[in-house]
Amino acid sequence: MPIMLAILLIFFLSNLYCASNIDRMDIHKLLPMSRGKRQLSRLLSSLIIGIATLLGLSLFCILLGGIFHAFGNFEIPILTYTLEGASSFVSFASLLLPFLVLTILSILLIINIIAFFSTFLKRNIVCLLFSLAVILGGMWVTTNIVPLAKITHILPTTYFDALEVISGEMMFTLGNANVNFINGVIVLTISNLVLMAAYYFFCDFSWKKKEKVMVVSNESKETYHNDKATKGIWGYIKFTSKRVLCRKSNIVMILLTVVVAVVFLLMNMGNQSKLEETIKGQIINNEKYIQEVQKEQSEHKKGSAEYINYGNLIKDSKNDNEDYKKVLSSIEKEDWETVYTLYPKILEKQITDLKHNESENIDGIQFFQQQIAYFEYLQEHDLAYENIDFPIYGLSFTTSLTKIILPIILTICCIYLLAQFFTLDYVKGLDISVLYPLQSKKTFLTKLILGIVFTVAMYSVLLLSILLITTLFTGNAGLQQPFMLQNSEGVWQAVSMISMFKKWFFLGVLFTINLSIFVYILSFLIREDMFVLITALLVILGFVYLPKLVRGIAQYAHLFPTTYMDSVNVADGFLAQQYGNTSISISTGISVLLVSIVVQFIICIILNNAYKLRKIRKR
Repeated sequence: MPIMLAILLIFFLSNLYCASNIDRMDIHKLLPMSRGKRQLSRLLSSLIIGIATLLGLSLFCILLGGIFHAFGNFEIPILTYTLEGASSFVSFASLLLPFLVLTILSILLIINIIAFFSTFLKRNIVCLLFSLAVILGGMWVTTNIVPLAKITHILPTTYFDALEVISGEMMFTLGNANVNFINGVIVLTISNLVLMAAYYFFCDFSWKKKEKVMVVSNESKETYHNDKATKGIWGYIKFTSKRVLCRKSNIVMILLTVVVAVVFLLMNMGNQSKLEETIKGQIINNEKYIQEVQKEQSEHKKGSAEYINYGNLIKDSKNDNEDYKKVLSSIEKEDWETVYTLYPKILEKQITDLKHNESENIDGIQFFQQQIAYFEYLQEHDLAYENIDFPIYGLSFTTSLTKIILPIILTICCIYLLAQFFTLDYVKGLDISVLYPLQSKKTFLTKLILGIVFTVAMYSVLLLSILLITTLFTGNAGLQQPFMLQNSEGVWQAVSMISMFKKWFFLGVLFTINLSIFVYILSFLIREDMFVLITALLVILGFVYLPKLVRGIAQYAHLFPTTYMDSVNVADGFLAQQYGNTSISISTGISVLLVSIVVQFIICIILNNAYKLRKIRKR
């Protein structure tokens, strides 16, 4: 619900704050009101919209539950937590007041973020997208980035999920006792005051821009004929390319994506000592275990069977510690060849111990087997070490990021670019491309091909930029680093990153082509960039997460083109395992995407021909 509420508010309020901007001028300033009164009037009207949205969404959920089951009451039990994990039930009525306080403060923060962005980002779609990125990205970061758990109590987006905060669930999940109602009120209040002050001082900001002889925009009344350079098909390509590539927001989107990648890289680089910390922790645990066993051994007579058994346990633990210390010493000396030789033997011994344990830990065994295969591959190919969970070398980091968050970011960037590009020729619902000295078929094909070229180029440039920056940071391109795969029998095996890159990159390119044609169809039907953006995001991301939310759909997920947005997770079999659908694979993805591309292209031809016939009839 917090995510749905945030998306709805961003959609409504970006319209409210940007609707008064005409040619980058805010006509709201023409009202006979002081700056403070103008700000207060917008804030109050936005707050009314926010509270109305909250009530409407809540009422919808209540009715939905009431129709299918029961309406319930305010005495429903809510599970609350302590930092130690103890839980108890309290009634929702006792949490209602703090819930409303945090929620209203969160709504105010969303309003102030959008208001602040609207002072610099005059266009509705740009303000909408940046607000979505900051607010939803902030909500995701606070709950998913482990190194930030210690400071999440000072991040305002932590408190957007009010119920999790006041119930203590957020505190327990993050392991941060400072995430509570009081700190939430303080942080959100301070954040709101800072943003309100910033908006007050910057609300009259305007970009000083030197006027050019030719300015072409959606609102421009100039036609294609006014530019002498734009004659013929190449002229049209040059004309439209400039209109897209010269927009600063597209460049900013790419730069922000690169910044996000750099942040993840720095966090991964800070986690490279995990192996060393794990071994040190194991040595400490073994020493504690030895002391406990020695204490128990002292309670038995020397020479007894129990005394001898305890002695053997002590001896084994001391031997293990000696092995751990050798590995630790080799890590400190950066003698990785010794580490690659000794550490897998230690892991094999741990696997043997787990198998002899009465409660056999399957997950633990598979984890150790993965580690063994990883170290053996590094030794065999004489490669530099990097933490398997936090890669830092060029292609291995890029691949890891593409498994986590990059597919969503790349999809949003591509949809944003396409929503602008495909609606450039629509002014107030009218298609001004009919004024171009080109045949309609040529215009259609050129526009579609250009859209595909732009998105594939953006997809490739972003991946290449991340790869190059990571390589410059670490001095290692990571082309031969191991990519871990698990076969149907559960056996781990390693292959080179470059061999897997060829597969998932090709699948990603096919997905972007499929996405381009889909957005073209939407733009043909909707003809408004912001609504095309919102619709495409809801449809694409909705279908991506639908199999995860609805169990029965997972068995048909291999037929959805959106499934293959996570190309790396398809390539390594993770999605097939997660959905329990073995049909999800690279080969299936290529087939589904190719069929989808052909079908959508035929739909484009039908729509364009139908539109052409409609124009002829009107004449």
